[in-house]
Amino acid sequence: MHHTRSILLALVIGTLIGCGPPPTIPGGTPGKLHAEGEPLGEVRVTVFDDEGHLQAFAVSDRQGNFQLRNETTLEGVHLSPGRYRLTIESAGEFRMIWPGAYRSPEQSPLTVDWMAEQTELNLNVPAPKMSL
Repeated sequence: MHHTRSILLALVIGTLIGCGPPPTIPGGTPGKLHAEGEPLGEVRVTVFDDEGHLQAFAVSDRQGNFQLRNETTLEGVHLSPGRYRLTIESAGEFRMIWPGAYRSPEQSPLTVDWMAEQTELNLNVPAPKMSL
């Protein structure tokens, strides 16, 4: 009986210690993605500088929240003041479709003039068409 309790206690402690959410990676500039005012999740947001160079990316969660990261290292990226062009594309199980320009760093209508005092990137995009 004592041996069974010890094993049970060890399993409970191991479960409590070993099972938890994965450690969070500190993110960069936070943002929120909306489609016609409603949070939009599972969308990849990619940020390019004014010359078309990749600066950062993020994938929005179910509440539309995201944090910018470096694509290679996944370290947080904080935007410097400047003009940026952003692209969006579906990143989830259900495919969302926007006009092709939203996927093009040269043509995307999503532009941001980021200033030093800004703390959050808020993007409002057209509602996507859904595809299976």
